[in-house]
Amino acid sequence: MKHERPQFVLALASIFLCSLTGCVAGANSILPGSTGAGSTGTGSGSSSGSGSNSGSGSSSSPGSGSNSGSGSSASGSTAIALTSLTGINTAACPASGALPAQCQNAFPGQIDTRADVATPNYDVPTGNVSDEDPHTYLNQGASTLIYGNMMLGYCTLAGSTYCNNNVQTGYTSNNAATVAAQAQDMQNRHFDGAIMTWEGPGTSEDAATLLFQSYVNANDCSGGTCSLGYLIMDDGPSWAYNVASTGIPGTSGQSCSNLAGAAFESCVVAHLENDMCYMNGKHWGNSAYLKANGRPVVQVFPDEEVIPSTGPAPSWADVWTQVGEWNEDLPDNCAIAPYNANNGVPLVVFENDFGFQHADSSGSFYWIEPSQTTLVADQFTLNIAGPEIGGTLDNFLATALSYNGAQVWSGAFKGFNSIQSTWGTGRIMDQECGQTWIASLTESNDFFTNPGVPYIQVATWNDYNEGTEIETGINNCFTVSGSVSGGTLSWALNASGSYASIATVSHIEIYDSPDGENLTLLTSQPAALSGSWSLTSLQSGTHTLFVRMVGKNSILNQISTGITYSN
Repeated sequence: MKHERPQFVLALASIFLCSLTGCVAGANSILPGSTGAGSTGTGSGSSSGSGSNSGSGSSSSPGSGSNSGSGSSASGSTAIALTSLTGINTAACPASGALPAQCQNAFPGQIDTRADVATPNYDVPTGNVSDEDPHTYLNQGASTLIYGNMMLGYCTLAGSTYCNNNVQTGYTSNNAATVAAQAQDMQNRHFDGAIMTWEGPGTSEDAATLLFQSYVNANDCSGGTCSLGYLIMDDGPSWAYNVASTGIPGTSGQSCSNLAGAAFESCVVAHLENDMCYMNGKHWGNSAYLKANGRPVVQVFPDEEVIPSTGPAPSWADVWTQVGEWNEDLPDNCAIAPYNANNGVPLVVFENDFGFQHADSSGSFYWIEPSQTTLVADQFTLNIAGPEIGGTLDNFLATALSYNGAQVWSGAFKGFNSIQSTWGTGRIMDQECGQTWIASLTESNDFFTNPGVPYIQVATWNDYNEGTEIETGINNCFTVSGSVSGGTLSWALNASGSYASIATVSHIEIYDSPDGENLTLLTSQPAALSGSWSLTSLQSGTHTLFVRMVGKNSILNQISTGITYSN
C-alpha cells in the first residue's frame, strides 16, 4: 500500500452534510428498495432464462448439490420492485448510466490483459451486492468488530488514467457525497466502521476523515454511542510529506525526506509527535472514534527505512520508545488546546507477526501478503493456510494467541492485483471466484473459538490501485438460469470459472410477478447448485418467475431473466 496525493493544507470553511436521500440518487442509490439498472426477459411455455455475469477462467462444474421443493415459503410477501433486486446498491461509481451524486465519472472496472491471469476482471463493474451480515459467519461473531480499510486520496482528472498517481475511481474521496455514500454502504453491509488511511494533519486525507467523522456524528450516533465508527491508520510514507504543524513546542510537520542517521530520527520523532497531538485534539475525543478500555486505537502502516529497525539510536526502536513516552502524558506534552485533551494513552498497533514485538506495541494487524509477480508460481499463493509458514494469516493468528491482552486484528481480503498501480506493479493473488474472500474472512474461526477474534480488518474497502477493493462487489463466477416443465420450476447455477463454489452462496430466492416488474417472494431455499420448486399453489393466470442467487457478504447477487409460466 502506498499513496500519492497533493499537498493540501486543511481549509474547511464548512462541512457539507447530507443524508443519502438528499445526496445520492440515480443509478447508485444505496437505500433499501432503491432503483437501478435492470432488465427483464420473458418467454412462453417452457421457456428458459439466464442472467448475465462477467466471469473468468475455464467453465467447469463445481461439485454437486440440488434442492427440490425445500426451503421456507414466503407466500403473502409484500411486492418488491425488480430494480431493487438488480440495481446498484454500493458506493462505487457505475460503469454506465446516470451518475449518482458522489460520482464525477463512470468506473468500468479494471482488467489485467496478461495471458494466464485467472481473474482478468479483478475489479468488476459494480452491481447489486449481498448485504448479509458477516458477523454470522464467525465464532461468537456478535462481539467481533469488522472495519474496512479506506483509501482517501482519490480524485478525478480529465484526459488521464491517473489522478495524483492513483487510478481514477470516478469519485473524489474528500467529498461529502462520497463519504456519505461510503458510510451508508458500510452500514448496509453490517460493517462496524472504517480504518482511515491517513497522511497527517492538514492533508486531503484528513479532510476526508473529518467529513466521515461529521457524517457519522450526525447520522449514526446518539447519546455518545455510534453504530458506525472509525480509527486512523497513520501511513508510514507520510513522514516524507510536509503536513500542517500544531505549533506545539518540540513537534514538527516538516518532511523527513533527504535526511539520514540521527537527523532523520529526530525529524521523524517530531513529525510523529505532531501527528499524535493532532489526532488527540481532533479525533480521539470524538464519540465515533474506536477506543478499547477507554484508550484510542491507532494503527501504523510501517515504512521503517533509512535507519535500522532495532538497536540503539538512531533506530526505529528508539523512535517508537520516544513516541511512546510522549504519548504517556499528552495533556502536558501537547500543551495547546484542543490538542492537550485527556483522551487516554493511545494503543499503537503495528503490522503482522512482528507487530506484537514492536517497540511501543499494543498489538498487531494482519495485512494481505501477495507472493510475487510470476503468474504461474504466485497468483494462487493465497497465504491464508499454514500456521507454520511465515507471512500467512494462519501464522499471524497462531502467533496472536501467545499475546494475551494485545490488540488482534485478523485480516479479510478478496485478492490482489497491482497491474495498474504506479508502484509495486504486477504483484498478484487470485480471487478464486470469491473463495479467497470467504476463506480469509472466516479463517479466525480455527483459532478463536470462545471468545471469537476481537477485530477483523478488511483489506481493503477501496484500494483500486492494488486491486483489493470490495466496494464494487466480488464476482463468484455464477449466473442463474431457470425453466418450467409442467408445473415445476427448475433452476441452476451456471459456473463461468473453475473456482466457482457454493461456499460463496448464501441462499436461493424464487419470485413471482404478474407484470415482470413487481415481484413477490415465493420461497427462500438453501444454497445449492440446482433445484426445483412446485408451482401448483400459484393462482391461475400468467406469471413471470425469477430465480435469484444471494451471495455471501459483498458477493455480487445474480438473478435469472424472467421465465413465463401460464396455468
